[in-house]
Amino acid sequence: MRTPQPPPEEPAPEPPAATPGPGREESYSEPPEPIRRWLAHAVPPGTPTPTSVEWRAHGRIRVRRRWCPFESRQTLTPPAAFRWDADVRGPAGVRIRGFDRLDADGAAMRWRLFGVVPFIGASGVDVTRSAAGRLAGEFVFVPPFALHRDVRWRAVDDTRAVARFAVAGYAQEVTVTVSPSGAPASVSLPRWGNPDGRRHREHRFTATFDGEVSHGGFLLPTGIHAGWDDTDAFIHYDIDAANFR
Repeated sequence: MRTPQPPPEEPAPEPPAATPGPGREESYSEPPEPIRRWLAHAVPPGTPTPTSVEWRAHGRIRVRRRWCPFESRQTLTPPAAFRWDADVRGPAGVRIRGFDRLDADGAAMRWRLFGVVPFIGASGVDVTRSAAGRLAGEFVFVPPFALHRDVRWRAVDDTRAVARFAVAGYAQEVTVTVSPSGAPASVSLPRWGNPDGRRHREHRFTATFDGEVSHGGFLLPTGIHAGWDDTDAFIHYDIDAANFR
């Protein structure tokens, strides 16, 4: 959740074509070495291949310049859908409850004070395109998705690789950085949004990971710090439990 500052909505440009830019090598489906190292580290041999995960988490989120603790539940099915429900404890005992979601009908944000008084409500093209970027960046929480038939990979160096796939019709390019041990260190991507309060456009969005946690036989990132590069992180959280399906 991030307090939106939307100007009057204007039509978004067409989704960028999923073709390599000048000077880039063609992407390919076989994961490069950093990604193979991550998968060998995070996915034990013989583990069933899930397509979605549901997790519970706790952490802090910045709401109108204040850091507030929260507890949340999220379901994630890349590249199709996610839903994030949270209970945020604001200042002076104010509780903010609601959800962000993306599915076949588009994206929406619905948040209420004490679960009753409308606080944030947003939908439309800009919200959907931003939510598509969020889902793309979170694919690392379902490691087998790295081998999905629609994911194309491009090597950068010994620690980084770029995954290319579409979410909600929008082409995504997610840079995954993998440590020598095989643990993911960060993900980064150009994501649609307006963190500066101006019109929506692409800004670099980054999530970094401080550690790992084992759930359902998989090693998942935890100690997550995420935010727009030009406005700093606005959410820190840890995963408490996860179930794969």
